[in-house]
Amino acid sequence: MSDAVMAVWGDADPRIEAEFNEWYHREHVPERVGMPGWRNGRRYRRIDRGRHRYLAAYEVDSLACFDDPAYRRALDHPTAWTQRMMPGFRNFVRATCRVRLVAGEVAGGYLATVRYAPPEAQREPIARWLAGEALHDLRDRAGITRVQLWEADLGRSLAATAEQAIRAQPDGRAPFAAVIEGTDRVAVDEALSAAGVLAGLEQRGAGEVQVGIYQLMFALAR
Repeated sequence: MSDAVMAVWGDADPRIEAEFNEWYHREHVPERVGMPGWRNGRRYRRIDRGRHRYLAAYEVDSLACFDDPAYRRALDHPTAWTQRMMPGFRNFVRATCRVRLVAGEVAGGYLATVRYAPPEAQREPIARWLAGEALHDLRDRAGITRVQLWEADLGRSLAATAEQAIRAQPDGRAPFAAVIEGTDRVAVDEALSAAGVLAGLEQRGAGEVQVGIYQLMFALAR
């Protein structure tokens, strides 16, 4: 498992959604996975209701990969196809994250993400609770392949780029995300409920809580 992850949640303008999906697997993910230190990329479609119909997740060697000149060049000199797609992003949330917890080694075909923003005084207590009591032992449940906790580097996540300037809306933020992966939706749903993540976050004063259940569309590894 890598030490860092980039996660991108969002929707697409329905008028360009079909081309948007083609762009992702024909150009965008291959371009990103070809960058120095980028190990793999996966794209998911949401299967419960709500915004952020799509999720893309990339595993990289370290946060330093997001400072690499090749990656920065791609952000500031997007391809013609990328320039055409960027205005079609909706509800865009991009997080370059340190991996605070990973338990399990297998990426699941189904995945739940729980994004949240902690009160500053509860930042570390909530992270320790999630990484320990709430999430860690879920990996031993039937059908659960991996659990993670991602902590965003908001400076890198929200940095201004030429790509970002083309998007029609300001980027959203995801300071933390708990992630549960499994072999089927039932296993993921039941693990999320058994862990008490949502109730625990509410009790600890976390805000901006957003939950989504996703199914894998495709994956590319180096």
